[in-house]
Amino acid sequence: MTDSPRSLFDRMTWRDPISGAPLEPVIFARTPAGVPICGALRVAGTHTGYPIVDSIARLTPELAVVHRAWLELAELLPVENPETREGRQTQATVDSFGFQWSWNAHPRTERDLRHRVAEKFGAQPRDFAGHTVLDAGAGAGDQSRYLLEQGASVLSVDLSRAIDVVGQKLRMNQNWFGVQGDIAHLPVADQQFDIVYCEGVIQHTADSFATVAELKRVLKVGGRINATHYIHLPPRTSMQRVRRTFSLKLYAFFRRRFASMDTYKLLSLTGVIAALNYVPLIGAVLRRLSLSLVNPLMPDFRSTWTNTYDFWGSHAHQRFVTPDEFWGYFDRAGGMQPLRTDSGVIVAKRIA
Repeated sequence: MTDSPRSLFDRMTWRDPISGAPLEPVIFARTPAGVPICGALRVAGTHTGYPIVDSIARLTPELAVVHRAWLELAELLPVENPETREGRQTQATVDSFGFQWSWNAHPRTERDLRHRVAEKFGAQPRDFAGHTVLDAGAGAGDQSRYLLEQGASVLSVDLSRAIDVVGQKLRMNQNWFGVQGDIAHLPVADQQFDIVYCEGVIQHTADSFATVAELKRVLKVGGRINATHYIHLPPRTSMQRVRRTFSLKLYAFFRRRFASMDTYKLLSLTGVIAALNYVPLIGAVLRRLSLSLVNPLMPDFRSTWTNTYDFWGSHAHQRFVTPDEFWGYFDRAGGMQPLRTDSGVIVAKRIA
């Protein structure tokens, strides 16, 4: 009689994202697939830890306090929250993304997923089979689900409450586990993943370089990072410089006003903008001004609305860099070999 395969949770080596100390599982219940439902991750040698609630490990000090009742079942206390923790994400950003991906929990078409997960990075879906993948900034979890369907094991990490949407979709798969935590402070030991997938997220973190360095830390030697970043190309002519100056001022003008709005007011406004996108001439002007964001691989109204809200949401960080600056983050991290660099898309292999 052979032992049944262990769940992804049991195959990971966990560590405290604050101190770096090992984390020891204390599990009370599991799904039939072996995914923990509730319990804790105890900081080794202490009486503190992080709770596991609804198949999601809540791995920040703030979340440990919010869910402390679950820790008390394990006779643990929340971990201490350092007063000067660097790179902490703003609550407004977390809430904005959490609202967005809970409001539209199934935003991707299958054609878009194939492009977004594989083709954009010069890969085929089958290339993920048998690999352990970090979905860094999982959002609503469509990419995690797609990766699982290709035969990968997937750790989904997101700081927002959208991770609960992911858990509802995937917790019956033993090759999946979810973490509510910061991708710039990951709760796993070094060299845990064959592939790190981080699409559309790095520009929203507090520090792009620190995030890339952390993603590299958890990547195995020989593994690869598939990542994107918002970019802008350096202007080459006087006319391009004039247009760039105008577009940046226009962007700053609208962003100051949109990002400060109440969530539901902004949702209503971006819904109107998305609807106008389908009106001849008006839609062309909105797209030209980048007020409305349309993805040809998911051209329906709800997707256009979601993409437009995403672009104008209450994000404290939304940076644009040149392609050279984006690769510079990997170069500074060291030990990374570029396999593909294409207008904000990077595939890099860890060689040391």
